[in-house]
Amino acid sequence: MSLARRGLINGALLLVAAVLAWVLWHNKPTAPPPAPPARLAPVRGATITDITIARPGRPIIRLRRDGTSWHLLRPFKARADRFRVEALTDIVAAKPRDHFAIPKGSLTAFGLAPPRAVVSLNHERILVGRRRPFGDLRYILIGHSITLVSAESIHPRRLTTDSFLSTKLLGDRIHPVAFTLPQLSVIRHRGIWQATPTPARVSNDRINAFVDAWRYARALAVTRYHGTPPIGRIVIHYNERGPKKVAARHALVIDILAKQPELVLLRPDQGLEYHFPQEVGQRLLALAAHAGTP
Repeated sequence: MSLARRGLINGALLLVAAVLAWVLWHNKPTAPPPAPPARLAPVRGATITDITIARPGRPIIRLRRDGTSWHLLRPFKARADRFRVEALTDIVAAKPRDHFAIPKGSLTAFGLAPPRAVVSLNHERILVGRRRPFGDLRYILIGHSITLVSAESIHPRRLTTDSFLSTKLLGDRIHPVAFTLPQLSVIRHRGIWQATPTPARVSNDRINAFVDAWRYARALAVTRYHGTPPIGRIVIHYNERGPKKVAARHALVIDILAKQPELVLLRPDQGLEYHFPQEVGQRLLALAAHAGTP
C-alpha cells in the first residue's frame, strides 16, 4: 500500500473518530436537577419559641412560648391556642414540591414583591407568596431559593390575631371554688358543690356537670370587644396555681353581652368576647334548664 493511500485512510479514520466524539459529547446524559430538600427549613418546630408575623397594612403579630404555653404579645396580650400556633410552626417540616434559585429581576410574578406575609420563626425568615396558577402550590422564599409547598400549609389570610387566640374561656391555672350568677350561686363546700337556691330535682351530678361545663368551656370564636353593653354579670372565685404550686384566691369578672341567638361572654380583663352556641349557654347559665331526676 502506497504511503499516499495509507495517509488517506488514516485521515478518514481520524475524521470518523472526531465525528463520533462530537456526537457523544452532544448526546451525553445531562445531570438531573438537584432534588428539593426533605423539609422546608432545618429548624425544628419544637425549638421555636418566638414568632413574628407581618402582613401589609396589618399590625405586627408577636407570639412567644413559655414552657408549653403560647402567648400573644402583640398587638395585644392574650392567651394563644397551642395547637393553632403549632399548626403554623409545622410549616418548617413541610416537604417542598420544587425549588429554584432566586431569579434576577422582579419577584412580583411570585407574589413576593411585596410578599403576602413575612413569618419569622426564631431567626428563620419566611416570605409567603401567591398561589401558583396550577397544582395548588404556593411560592415561599426562604434563604437563597424560592420553594413551592402545599398552598394550604400556610395561608396568609389565616395569619391573623383571631386565628391564634385560645378559645378556652378559663386558663389552665384557674381552679374555680365558687360561681355567682344573676340568679344562682354554686359554691364548693368541704369538697362538695352546692347550689343556692337549690333547683328542684337537680342531682349532685348535674351540679358537677355545671361546674365542668365552665372549667372546659371553649368558644366557637373569640374576638376583640366591640363595645356592646353588658346585660348581666358573673363572678368566679378561684384558686390560681402557679409554678410554685401556691394557691392564691382571686375573683374573675365575666360580663354577659348576649344570650340569643348565641351566648356572648366578655372577659373585661382581656378585652375579649367569647362566642358560644345557644345550647352551651343554657348549660353555663342555669341548672334548672337541664334538671333531671336524681
